Amino acid sequence: MAIGLVLGVIGSLGLWVELWWGFRLTRQSGNLLVRRGLLTRRSLTLEERRLRGIEVVEPLGARLADGARLDAVASGFTVSIDEQRNDPRTLLPVVPKELAHRVAAEILREPMTPTEAAILTPHPPAARRRRLVWAVGAAVGVALVLAVLGLLLVEALLHLAWISAVVLIPAAVWMGLDAYRALGHGIAGEYLVARQGSVRRSTVALRRDGVIGWVVTSSPMQRRAGLVTLTATTAANHGGYKIPDAGEAQALTLADRAVPDLISPFLDVKQGVGAAPRQAARQPTP
Repeated sequence: MAIGLVLGVIGSLGLWVELWWGFRLTRQSGNLLVRRGLLTRRSLTLEERRLRGIEVVEPLGARLADGARLDAVASGFTVSIDEQRNDPRTLLPVVPKELAHRVAAEILREPMTPTEAAILTPHPPAARRRRLVWAVGAAVGVALVLAVLGLLLVEALLHLAWISAVVLIPAAVWMGLDAYRALGHGIAGEYLVARQGSVRRSTVALRRDGVIGWVVTSSPMQRRAGLVTLTATTAANHGGYKIPDAGEAQALTLADRAVPDLISPFLDVKQGVGAAPRQAARQPTP
């Protein structure tokens, strides 16, 4: 097992070196240029006029070391399954988070990156409860499956069941609380900012004029808790960015503040917040 772990670490390090050797990020004639790669040289040219924002991504391992990477939010990007490990949207590999924010500000030509400047509004306590239920439920489910298999097959699995419960349930509680603490949304200047995630924490700053529509969805469990998922649709990347488990009033107020001329005609002014349609859209920004 130890040998396998060492080989895995060496392999991961070798792959990282191959992907990011000789990395350069430059700006030239209105384009962002990325060059990298050891054996296979890769180059990306991104027109700045297609840039709709930036995403600061903090995988759990990198976050524990106070690191983050930068992904571009830009129109014209489509990522296949084969490219997910080598995402062409990545403008900066994992670096110290302070450096990532500084580079993001340079890319957006802002004195401070919106992902740092925004004051994020936390989500209702019901969102915390949902995350705890899902996380703890998954941990308990694993322990129950092992316990049933232990009763039916091998007694040793019963011991593995209680050991997994002791280990996984506290970890699940921590992850649920951590995921809730990550939830937040706000507006910083011309940008809509949203954050979510624990294993993969993502903070996206999306240009408000790049939002071409809003989608408001709620499952039966969300409706009981008074929560909705607000999706800002855009022509960039995968077509939309979700703000999950926000309060209904929070979500509609945010949408109205971010792009007032898009959703306000659908709000019931008499009730202050009112009801929004499931989708409102406008023509994409060229």
